[in-house]
Amino acid sequence: MRRIGQFLALARLTTLEAMRQPVCLLLATGAVLATALTPVLTLHNLGEAGRLARDSGLAFHLFFGLFLAGYASCVSLSRELRRGTAAAVLSKPVGRGLFFSAKFAGVAMLVMMYSVCTCIATLLAERCAERFLNTERILGYVTDWRTAVLLLTVPGLAFLVGGVFHYLKRGAFQSSAFVALILGLLLLLGFAGCFDQAGHWAPYHTHVQWRIVPASVLVTFALLMFSALALTLSTRLTLVPTMTLCVAIFCLGLMSDYWFGIHTEAFAGAHLLHNIIPNWQHFWAADFLANEGHIPARLLTMTTLYATAVTTTLLCIGAALFNKTEVR
Repeated sequence: MRRIGQFLALARLTTLEAMRQPVCLLLATGAVLATALTPVLTLHNLGEAGRLARDSGLAFHLFFGLFLAGYASCVSLSRELRRGTAAAVLSKPVGRGLFFSAKFAGVAMLVMMYSVCTCIATLLAERCAERFLNTERILGYVTDWRTAVLLLTVPGLAFLVGGVFHYLKRGAFQSSAFVALILGLLLLLGFAGCFDQAGHWAPYHTHVQWRIVPASVLVTFALLMFSALALTLSTRLTLVPTMTLCVAIFCLGLMSDYWFGIHTEAFAGAHLLHNIIPNWQHFWAADFLANEGHIPARLLTMTTLYATAVTTTLLCIGAALFNKTEVR
């Protein structure tokens, strides 16, 4: 029980410390605003209403999330090693394995909170996109401007709440604004579900494409893998080299099927590299959602197992490296 308490305390402190980094708040806010602006600025629907908003939301989720996960992972470990904070913690009866795993748990919690923000923003952005409706009340093209305006307003209100909380309670502005952003998006999702796209009262009919959620979950698994990779590399490297190497591995994994997959039978080295390098293409499932499609349950299950195996392997390597790292 003592070790569990230490683990939870370290994970909580890691999450709070990462949330207090201005970069993390700016990345989360940027992802929400970019997603919210997509249906407002869209001029084409690519043959399917809401597709561009949906795919763009998932792309922003991945793009901004990579930098947030990598930066939070590097800050949570390499900066503490450099400042000597890790040495102070490890001087207590806290094992290195527990310390390392708690750091990842804290970063993972931040990544999941960020994913909740971007997933809700994507659901609302897809709902706001222009579409043709033929109902008893509506006949024609409709854009949900009410939800679009409120979605663009939520980040500003979250910053206002964070500023007021900081002024009154002397709390951290960044973490307060981050939590307010999540709560604001949740409230907007519930409020928007009480109206249809034309603004008419329609409770219990959310008009939200929940099939987007599994695609967002797969992107979240990719970000957790990226966090494990960045945390492992940060046991030996500082922020800039770690982020550079992580981005290089990510780009290499995106092209793994083209560079190594088609040459697995001809070259043994290509087969080895194709299996070792994480294949990030498995986590992009937006194409399955085209034309009212759904992500197959088997794909979701197998990708989850793949992400779990790769993340566990990276964490084991990172824990082994951290055990041999000189802490002072």
